[in-house]
Amino acid sequence: MARQTKQLYEFDRFRLDPQERLLLRDGESVPLTPKAFDMLLALVENSGRLLEKEELMRRLWPDSFVEEGSLAQNVSLLRKALGESGDQKFIETVTRSGYRFIASVRGVQDDAEIIVREHSRTSISGEGEQEPDISESYVESGQAGAQKALEPGRHANRILRQKLQRAGLIASLALAVVFAAFLISRVLNKPERAAGQAIKSIAVLPFKSFGVDADEYLGVGIAETLTTRLSSLKLLTVRPSSAVLKYATSEKETAVAGQELKVDSVLEGSIRRLGDRLRVTVRLVSVSDVSLLWADHFDESFTDIFKVEDSISTKVAAALALKLSGEEQRRLTKRYTDNAEAYQLYLKGRFFWNKRTGEGFKLGITQFKQAVEQDPGYALAYAGLADSYTGLTFYNFAAPNETMPKAKEAATNALAIDSTLAEAHASLAHVKVNYDWEWSDAEKEFRLSIELKPDYATAHQWYAIHYLTATGQLEEAVQEMKRALDLEPTSLVMNTFLGATLYFAGRYDEAIEQCRKTIEMDSNFAVAHWHLGLAYEQKGMFDDAIAELQKAITLSGSSPLIIAALGHAYAKAGRRNEANRILDELQKLSAAHYVSSYELAGINVALGEREQAFQRLERSYKERSFHLINLKVRPELAPLRSDPRFHDLVRRIGLPQ
Repeated sequence: MARQTKQLYEFDRFRLDPQERLLLRDGESVPLTPKAFDMLLALVENSGRLLEKEELMRRLWPDSFVEEGSLAQNVSLLRKALGESGDQKFIETVTRSGYRFIASVRGVQDDAEIIVREHSRTSISGEGEQEPDISESYVESGQAGAQKALEPGRHANRILRQKLQRAGLIASLALAVVFAAFLISRVLNKPERAAGQAIKSIAVLPFKSFGVDADEYLGVGIAETLTTRLSSLKLLTVRPSSAVLKYATSEKETAVAGQELKVDSVLEGSIRRLGDRLRVTVRLVSVSDVSLLWADHFDESFTDIFKVEDSISTKVAAALALKLSGEEQRRLTKRYTDNAEAYQLYLKGRFFWNKRTGEGFKLGITQFKQAVEQDPGYALAYAGLADSYTGLTFYNFAAPNETMPKAKEAATNALAIDSTLAEAHASLAHVKVNYDWEWSDAEKEFRLSIELKPDYATAHQWYAIHYLTATGQLEEAVQEMKRALDLEPTSLVMNTFLGATLYFAGRYDEAIEQCRKTIEMDSNFAVAHWHLGLAYEQKGMFDDAIAELQKAITLSGSSPLIIAALGHAYAKAGRRNEANRILDELQKLSAAHYVSSYELAGINVALGEREQAFQRLERSYKERSFHLINLKVRPELAPLRSDPRFHDLVRRIGLPQ
């Protein structure tokens, strides 16, 4: 008696057994030709995903050349075998492309004791006779050929029954059938061990958008919403949205993405929008063995998108065999708005915010404003508005006194609606540390955000960079950034800012290594080149520093922040003319755009212009410059730290002496 674990698939009234090559409907075998079975297995294993015709032909006929008509013939056979009707469809034909299995599929594992198959042929077939193999008779020439292929099997069954009767084996067969029925009953009625039972982590990849009304923001946004919902479950580690954004345009296999994200399972899907209709297909895949845990298909009006998200969230939890408390069940389907138009505007806002560009932040602000106009009680939209304002300021696209009061108002509005919203607490902390200089309140808000949502990597990042680093708790800052990176191992932002904390901690070799690693992930990420250039400069590698900063300027769209860093590098390299040229350019630019006086002060320090440096630092204090909080740890300002004016500035900002 052998015990064997098998991967099975269930959909509608059917159970598909790849190992035994069986399709059962309500426990009864459904006859299929070998190629039809292979096609069904391919479709079910990729449920919800469009399988191109070329891919199917390579899989079914790897060593032969066949016409597309063979695919159509097998699909026709499958539809007939599955009993498709006008009201019930299993296989969708995508014109000129391929086929998609659209029924809800559940992957299960069966560990029943296998005791019948090994003995069935010798015990039942008679003395030395082999049971006919219908695959030998199969002629791949359409339905008529398939019907002929099945006839030998039926004829063999009639002969077999006659031989059994003549041999007096009816009683033995009846006993075997009863025993087999007992086993099947045990298997079917016992609690099934879900394939995802041991799964503890998941990543929701951005959904792919198709159709004439395809919108990239929608696929990214729905994935982010599902991520937020699943993150509320204590038993499940969920990779944040920022960690998976790179896969929005990636063609990597699902399992490869899961391995890179260091998760046990991956939820992926596609969206096809036609007017006000929305078709969503989803697949939950185990990373370890690439088995399908669950799949489903939804066809709804856009106004019912919330119902679709509710269903996906609860079915994923069920597929992973998670035991949820009543509170977790409530959080899993929590909605921050019931207004479909406001929700769509919010998704667009987050999509633009994630670009981390001046134009992106401005477009995000527009979308978030419209979202709260549609639904004034939409807390998440207020939090997004706050983050867009602080983003504009952090990257020097706007003056702090123009944006930070608005950011504070938006974060406060969000918390007035929902005091448990971790994102809003982090947004408020961002304002309090960088603009209000209310250090105690900022720390409290950061800690509360992390307590409410421990896997919110952005809160860990901001706490590390804006609070722990600024207050001189450098080792703690590095450890906090490592926690953020553990949550988002593929995030360019988290990888880069780990390099930044190492830089502020004076660990320049490690900072260089970390920034290089980030650039290997994406050579077009400007912020990584910027921080690599800063670290090179502190090592005295001025040519390398200048080269990296020049790349960063090009990639960032000429950020004044990085242009100022290049000016400092020129001055440290003894290239005073270039440094002064950059100073002049930034001063001219400041007539039309915000340029932080704090960044210009750094160039003055490198040029040995002490008085001009203090004048600009004083101006930056009045501006409430965003990066002024790094006075104590920024290595470029080291020559000023013995001056009483420097200590007075530190005191006024509220930093510990």
